[in-house]
Amino acid sequence: MDRLKSRAHVIVMGATNRPNSIDPTLRRFGRFDREIDIGVPDEVGRLEVLRIHTKNMKLAEVVDLEKISKETHGYVGADLAALCTESAL
Repeated sequence: MDRLKSRAHVIVMGATNRPNSIDPTLRRFGRFDREIDIGVPDEVGRLEVLRIHTKNMKLAEVVDLEKISKETHGYVGADLAALCTESAL
């Protein structure tokens, strides 16, 4: 990335859920223009994720997605997707 010219029109994008395990040379100044931290979703965000992952599932009447979203503090999208998939099985 050091030898790329500004007119090269190259976009490099990276993603990780473990930023502390990235080689520090990749994170030093000038390597990437921006770092965006997407945190853990709040209760409303978890509810939206649960609705997305269950939209094609036939849910029993006793399933309360709002209650589940309240009880899954700290879960991210992948955790909620796995919860829905495993529950469906």
